[in-house]
Amino acid sequence: MDFSFSEEHVALRQTVRRHMEEEAAPHVRHSDESETFPKHLFSRWGELGMLGARYPEEDGGVGMDKISDCIIREEIARISQAYCAAFSAHSHLGMWPIWRSGTKMQREEYFKPAVAGKKIACFGLSEPDGGSDIRAMKTRAEKVEGGWKITGSKLYITNAPIADFITLAARTKPDLSADAVSLFLVDLPARGLTIDNLKKEGLRGSETGLLHIDDLFVPDSHLLGEKEGTYPTILESLSENRVGVSASVLGLARGAYEEALQFAKTRIVRGKPIIDYQAVANRLADMTTDIEASRWMVYWGAWKVDQGTLTDAEASKIKLVASEAALRITENAIRIMGGAGIMRDHRVGMHHRDALVYVIGEGTSDIQRNIIARALKKGQLID
Repeated sequence: MDFSFSEEHVALRQTVRRHMEEEAAPHVRHSDESETFPKHLFSRWGELGMLGARYPEEDGGVGMDKISDCIIREEIARISQAYCAAFSAHSHLGMWPIWRSGTKMQREEYFKPAVAGKKIACFGLSEPDGGSDIRAMKTRAEKVEGGWKITGSKLYITNAPIADFITLAARTKPDLSADAVSLFLVDLPARGLTIDNLKKEGLRGSETGLLHIDDLFVPDSHLLGEKEGTYPTILESLSENRVGVSASVLGLARGAYEEALQFAKTRIVRGKPIIDYQAVANRLADMTTDIEASRWMVYWGAWKVDQGTLTDAEASKIKLVASEAALRITENAIRIMGGAGIMRDHRVGMHHRDALVYVIGEGTSDIQRNIIARALKKGQLID
């Protein structure tokens, strides 16, 4: 067993860390306070190959592995989880289905510009009344001459207010079978589709939309793969993305921990740094242990993805552990820093607000437990 990162992985981490600290970090506070995302980062991420790291070179990507994708996400989120949410919604959720199931035309028109950061993508799945049951979605696509008419709504769609296109899920059949849900590629802005920019407590530096869809016409050529029933592609995308999201919450946890650690080393109380007090030191010990546990699970999951052996239950275990750990770590960072921890001059408060999102988003912790429990009932135990 080899637990070391390759030289390429180490170099990638250094490159992304340098970029985030020098080019992205100066924008974070403004993004958080104005609730806007600096769109120029997408073109820069395209230039650096970050958006295409996960995809083969022959398809316009860089040809790296899932471990590389997780390194990129961890380093982005260490500075801003909101920026990583925008990155993920674009580079994975918006693009992955096109790469997996798109036609040659769809790849040329949408995937390749997205890899280069020339078009911004988003992914339209969640609905106001949908909960966690994808197959019960109410957005419907009706076949008409030359294409489809889509009506419905989508909620909590990251990047929607700034996106150039959306990979949109809709029901193409009335039944609840797996082949009843299909994906469509829709250029934005579009007639029949309006977007409200939502205000949030977490991930304020990314832009999130509520979509109202009323008789939106989409031509046949923009039905993903020009075939109905891409529900399996959605599930595949969500399962793998849980490992990527876990890498990002690991990153935000690290960001909070590192700031709290530095504060504890330099904050002097009664003549000595507060790290010398057992209560503070023990919190830091718990935090670093949580981070290490999450890191092992995240990169084990990335390795499993690269081996093609990751199961849904394993992805859920990773997401459950990483997201719950990030919540504890960021809260402890605030507790260690005291009054300073709730000041906007520091990022630990922002990291904590963002961590709260991920015990809900990308599948709640209880949903992850349900997936794990179903696997246990089927006898899928740890080897």
